[in-house]
Amino acid sequence: MVSESDDKTVRLWDTVTGTSLQTLEGHSDSVNSVAFSPDSKQVISGSDDKTVRLWDTVTGTSLQTLEGHSNSINSVAFLPDSNIARTLFTSSTWVKEGESNLIWLPPVYRATCEAVWNEAIVLGHSSGRISILGFKDGPKLI
Repeated sequence: MVSESDDKTVRLWDTVTGTSLQTLEGHSDSVNSVAFSPDSKQVISGSDDKTVRLWDTVTGTSLQTLEGHSNSINSVAFLPDSNIARTLFTSSTWVKEGESNLIWLPPVYRATCEAVWNEAIVLGHSSGRISILGFKDGPKLI
């Protein structure tokens, strides 16, 4: 289980014993989203500090930091068969895979909330509408 202990750290917990296993520190602003890799060996986190961080769940070590985003990272996820190169997430202006920009979101399509699941991103808009983007084979939009 994952929780945010203060806005800038992520804590990993043993759900059976309630014991805190790791505290993941390194973001300089609020953490907005976290996700486990399919094998549960890594956690990815997105933050208002405009970075995405990849963590080792056993050691708590930061494995990689993806920087250079122009806005906060609001949602992150691993694709079911992914490793770090296939990490799919959104920032307020882009749908990204790893460090690659996939789709630029025009202002009217920028989300007020979003969710990433498997190979799809759902964007909720202030108009009440939603956009669903599905991905297959990396950056090929389906």
